[in-house]
Amino acid sequence: MLKTRVFPEHNYKGIYMNGRTMRLALDPSKPITELSYPEFYDVKVTSHCKGHCPYCYQDSLEVKHPMDILDKFQKFFGKMSDNQKPFQIAFGGGEPTSHPKFTKLVEICHNMGIAPNYTTNGMWTKESNAKQKKLLDATEKFCGGVAVSTHPHLKKYWKRATDIYLSRGIFTNLHIIISDKKSIDDFMEIYNEYHGRIKYFVLLPLSAQGRCTEASIDWDYMVKTLPEECPDIAFGANFYPYLCKTPGRFPVSLYEPELMSKYIDLETMNTYPSSFSDKVIELDGLTWKVK
Repeated sequence: MLKTRVFPEHNYKGIYMNGRTMRLALDPSKPITELSYPEFYDVKVTSHCKGHCPYCYQDSLEVKHPMDILDKFQKFFGKMSDNQKPFQIAFGGGEPTSHPKFTKLVEICHNMGIAPNYTTNGMWTKESNAKQKKLLDATEKFCGGVAVSTHPHLKKYWKRATDIYLSRGIFTNLHIIISDKKSIDDFMEIYNEYHGRIKYFVLLPLSAQGRCTEASIDWDYMVKTLPEECPDIAFGANFYPYLCKTPGRFPVSLYEPELMSKYIDLETMNTYPSSFSDKVIELDGLTWKVK
């Protein structure tokens, strides 16, 4: 699948093919500016989750699902032109796979010409064989890939889910929350076990938000510990200020977070700069402004 988007007003051209995006500045002497229509959206499906992570930055609990997500999704993205539609969407939560309309949601997204992806803690592996098959079949048919969150207290679930995805040839990433030395050492164990089988290991810094009150990142230790060559390790947007401390250490392209993406909550239909922000924004002409 090959798709392109061009916004001269933002000095931007994007080319998307087989899950990868290439960004080009139309005038190489000038920077790309914040896109009015992002190439990537994080979309919160539900606040419901049974994981009870003590550091959950979304403060997700076992609450009721919003049941009108399909209409809201279609109204928001359906009015966009092909050039305005994002290349990809990452569905999250809460635990998005727990929503009874989730598989229909990814089908609708795919049929709109947008590549759906999702993040899961793997607890869907507790469900019946019929429900597991329904999710896996929809994932294979419609989704570009999945990201499995490697929460230590949910290890039996995320490992089981990861192994199932890999056995079915599904594009699989692992999300790992990084903070102190122990978390980095734990990541290296995961890396050594799944290196060569997982597409990307996405590192996310612990953030003082939601139920999380501590956010100390031992960056110096991580710089020393990670392999010298690690093209399969990626960094979440909140690592941007850390990456700027050691330019060239990791093979990543550095650009200001939130230029290319936005976050939308399907329950409230509020848009935010990212899932780590509580600042509600809206599009005013070509510019995103605080609502």
